[in-house]
Amino acid sequence: MATLGQRVGWFFNSPSAGPGDRPRGGMSPRALAGARARLTRDEGFGGGIYESLWGVAVRPDREVDWRALNLDDRTLDRIGTADLVQTMADLSPEVSGALWHFIRFCNPGWEARALRPGTEIVDKIGQMRLDEFLKVLGERYGAVDVVWNMFFSAAFLRGAFFGELVGDERGRLPVDLVAVDPHAAEFRVREDEVLGRVWQLGQTHNGKFKALDAPTVRYVPVDPVPGKPPYGRSLVTPAIFSSLFLLSLLHDLRRVVAQQGYPRLDLEVKLAELMQAIPDDSAGDPTKEREWVEEVVAEVAKMYGQLEPDDAYVHTDVVKVNRPVGAVDASSLGAVDSLIRAIERMAIRGLKTMPLLMGSNEAVSETHANRQWEIHVAGIKALQHLAEQLIEHLLTTALQMQGLRAVVEFRFAELRASEQLRDAQTEAMRIENAKGKYLAGWISQEEAAQEVTGHAADRSEPRVIDIVGGNDIVNLGLNDGEDRGRPEDWQRKLLVEMQEAREQLESVIENE
Repeated sequence: MATLGQRVGWFFNSPSAGPGDRPRGGMSPRALAGARARLTRDEGFGGGIYESLWGVAVRPDREVDWRALNLDDRTLDRIGTADLVQTMADLSPEVSGALWHFIRFCNPGWEARALRPGTEIVDKIGQMRLDEFLKVLGERYGAVDVVWNMFFSAAFLRGAFFGELVGDERGRLPVDLVAVDPHAAEFRVREDEVLGRVWQLGQTHNGKFKALDAPTVRYVPVDPVPGKPPYGRSLVTPAIFSSLFLLSLLHDLRRVVAQQGYPRLDLEVKLAELMQAIPDDSAGDPTKEREWVEEVVAEVAKMYGQLEPDDAYVHTDVVKVNRPVGAVDASSLGAVDSLIRAIERMAIRGLKTMPLLMGSNEAVSETHANRQWEIHVAGIKALQHLAEQLIEHLLTTALQMQGLRAVVEFRFAELRASEQLRDAQTEAMRIENAKGKYLAGWISQEEAAQEVTGHAADRSEPRVIDIVGGNDIVNLGLNDGEDRGRPEDWQRKLLVEMQEAREQLESVIENE
């Protein structure tokens, strides 16, 4: 049975901390003062000869890499999966296009507010410190959106959000917010007295596992497998095969078109007539005859190859110029289009995108296109929520470093799932439905207002409701907005008066 002191320690400290480890998960950010400012490490540092000798990173040359990176069997055997995914983002049009759309849709804009705990009131001091830190990030990276885009790029390629808030040496001032490559994260099993077997986040450096339990480090996986290490699922991995297949197919088609796609002239050397002009010293010797014929053919080829476009080809009757032959027509490559479309459909499904965004179904109807867009936006919003929670935690920790209790609320701008025209049409139908229910006596004015607008009506009765083909129902109160008790009282009184007037009119007609 655990004592009260042990339970309090479990609450404030990391559940996975061992007896000899210093608990860091429940520590305040200021308690990290004096340690290494940044805890995580990136895999990319120290990997190249230029970095080792001069500390200069090699600039990626996208214009040259696409020519040099011919992914043959030997290359695929040597390259790692993470490097292959990164390479495909530069080589494959499908992967590159999906990544472009994903990042732009995930970050259409954002808003960060520092609120008082448990309220919607903006903390002025906290907001000022938050804006100052965001300004520091903007100066460091050129724009704050660069950091958010790196988070989404990592989620797409690696399947997780991995970030760290870096403080100064005193642990009292945030200086950076780093997007770490999730491929560098590792997990090990730890035994906890309460939770049992748990997964502990860390990194292996120089053969030693270093736990990352500090509140300044956050790892959020995308759709991890239950009961397994909480590594996320990469969004692009299922599309690697289809994208590679499509690239290899296009390379093969390029060679076919280069060899057979253009008409080639056919020069024919008449051997029977040529043998009549063979020199006497070569006649009768098969070896000399063959050598002499080959020399004549080579001379004809050389002469024709040196012709300018406006030169005339003058030749003897032993050489015959036939019509161009060897071109591949449309019937020979007719099946390629359907094959490419089938592979593209596989790539689209693997990339979690829609044919509408990849230009794969230009003739789709507007209704079908709207459904595709709504499905895609739903997936984007789901990943935005994960990123918002990670960024909120790190920015809130940045304020706690400075001794502030404000809580950061971070929200990305709303990505519209439908255009304004459809929204207006939907709202008009909702208004008509609520008005019909009100006129039929099924709901009250307050219920109709809540159904359409979500808040109470400003009047107890409608001002004017126009009924096509009938009289207008207007507010008959003496004063504007006057309450008349039950809504149907004035209608009942009017009906009684009309009935009495009708009876009087009928009696007058009968008396006459």
